[in-house]
Amino acid sequence: MPTKQYDSTIKNHIEEKDFVKIKRTFTEGSADITGFILQFSKDFLLLQEEEEFYLNGYAIIRKDQFEAIRCNKYDRALKSMLKKEGIINSDYGINKKIRLMSWQAIFEDLRKHDYHVIVECENLEEPVFLIGPITKVNKNSVSIQYYDPTGLLDKAPTKVNFKDITLVKFDNRYINVFKKYLRTRG
Repeated sequence: MPTKQYDSTIKNHIEEKDFVKIKRTFTEGSADITGFILQFSKDFLLLQEEEEFYLNGYAIIRKDQFEAIRCNKYDRALKSMLKKEGIINSDYGINKKIRLMSWQAIFEDLRKHDYHVIVECENLEEPVFLIGPITKVNKNSVSIQYYDPTGLLDKAPTKVNFKDITLVKFDNRYINVFKKYLRTRG
């Protein structure tokens, strides 16, 4: 689909507050995202994710890394349920500014707002998953201080090149609960 037509479709989904499914495929298979598109730029989409009838955090993806945007009768039915449950009226949107100009600008804003993030590099031969606070943002990379499933922070941050990033998540329940219980290595 030509970019201008895609941008027109995306803009319409934002204006209508459409519930959508973003179809994505990477090394390990399907990696679809469901929710609401809140913002877009030339290169990025910012989505508010839905999980089990809750709006649960945000995801940023590159526009060149998805196959299609679906908004069919199933998606409209789910939006109707979310609306009837009062979830769209109470939880829809984002109240912090995230500049979608480049990965560098995105990570600078996320760091400024003290968000911990999940960064995924799904298209690598060995996909990467990192969760933690942003410690450094450079022109071509970001450093994340990873924490393991017990909440134990690595001593040194892990550097990720922007060109490898396929997904960034922030401000979801999983990240926010872990953030409260982090421990440092002794």
